[in-house]
Amino acid sequence: MIELEVSTPTVSAGDVIHGHLAGLHAPADVALLRVESCPGGKLERAVSSTVVVPQDGQARFELVVPADTPPGFAGPRCGLGFAVRVHSPPSGRRSERVLRPVEVTGGESRIHEEHQLYDRVIASFSARRFHLELADARLEGGGGIAGRIHVHDQLSRTLQVIARCDEIWRTNLRLRNRRHPPLWANKTIWQQTITVTGDPDRRWHPFAFEFPAGLPPAVEGYILCWRYEIEARHRMRVGLSERAVVSPLRFDVGQPPEVRQPTPG
Repeated sequence: MIELEVSTPTVSAGDVIHGHLAGLHAPADVALLRVESCPGGKLERAVSSTVVVPQDGQARFELVVPADTPPGFAGPRCGLGFAVRVHSPPSGRRSERVLRPVEVTGGESRIHEEHQLYDRVIASFSARRFHLELADARLEGGGGIAGRIHVHDQLSRTLQVIARCDEIWRTNLRLRNRRHPPLWANKTIWQQTITVTGDPDRRWHPFAFEFPAGLPPAVEGYILCWRYEIEARHRMRVGLSERAVVSPLRFDVGQPPEVRQPTPG
């Protein structure tokens, strides 16, 4: 039976996980897994891995945690966690599997905005007479966001600015048929609205929101998302209201490359 010991059960993104294996009879594949869970199921993805060869049934390993790894978090319906997994031998029906949870903290990724017309899931578009610009964003509980509404012509009426944090998850995870595109459900876990008074002599109007503690980090994953959206609405006297939306992204882990580490000497 394989014995797995992790000397660093809590690690920060960018650091190294050290561990020891005993009871090995063949080479082993050791990987750091990112584990996404939601009401639709669970998905494991390796973000770092290495292969070790035992000596006298034992081996030591090191796993680098990528610097842009998001911190683990448990939301109302979804969760993001991490674990060290051992497969020995690396393949075959008789491969033995051992799993040990680890906690990942910290992690930084540049805040950015996407303006991709083909992505209809992540909202980001301008209104006919105004658009949103962000000046600062800390997309997590205890953080906040600040920016301005940039108007294209005179705008004398008030606008509503809404900030929200949504928890989003895939509902048809178990369907593998290509004819079934991903389906998503979402619930708003926090929302706040402020009113900005328009001034015909000004082209921009500032806004700011503070996020309460306990909100998740902004993560775009394979089967779950915690997403922050800022929306500005201008009610028209006739017809539909004008809307502008921006969805800043932080941790986008939907397409991560697997990082394989060299075998320690």
